[in-house]
Amino acid sequence: MSGMGLWLSGQWLGSEIPSLLLGLGFHHDDIVDPDFLAWLKARLDHLITLDPWVLIVLLTLVVLVIPAAILGFYLYQQWRVRLS
Repeated sequence: MSGMGLWLSGQWLGSEIPSLLLGLGFHHDDIVDPDFLAWLKARLDHLITLDPWVLIVLLTLVVLVIPAAILGFYLYQQWRVRLS
């Protein structure tokens, strides 16, 4: 059965799953499809009209705030347990 037949038939045959999974790694030399990456960058640039440095600062803040919030919540819970 061909690759498209696998998707169209709606059935997963045992011998086709390993070949399909192994074939995914050899699809491109790059980690990401360069055409898809260019398309995605163009779409994001169109949707997000911020300066790139502003976006970097915002993403950095998000990355730093998430663990800080988890730590703060943990410390708050420990404080509540000690008081009760």
